[in-house]
Amino acid sequence: MEMDVQHTGNTSIITIDKDQLLGVENVTFQVLIKNSIEAGSKNIMVDLSNVKFITSLGIEGFLHARATCKDKNVNFILNNVNVSVMKVFQNLKLTDFFKIS
Repeated sequence: MEMDVQHTGNTSIITIDKDQLLGVENVTFQVLIKNSIEAGSKNIMVDLSNVKFITSLGIEGFLHARATCKDKNVNFILNNVNVSVMKVFQNLKLTDFFKIS
């Protein structure tokens, strides 16, 4: 399992069980986002506690997911962001763009 989703009420939690997001997983991630929205989720939380490295393509996947969620009035939240990944978001000035908890 590299990505798993659990639905609880109107919230979906996507857990990414990889230490690196290189972008090759973007299609799978977008399918999970789409399926969560179709299942009625109003909040999609992405657990990044296992991710220690992210490429620009990995970030692109999050940007696409955020746009999809915004179009459908769904909250997109990144949770448990590792320090090294947070530095990438800070360097790219994306910490205010994404909801990060």
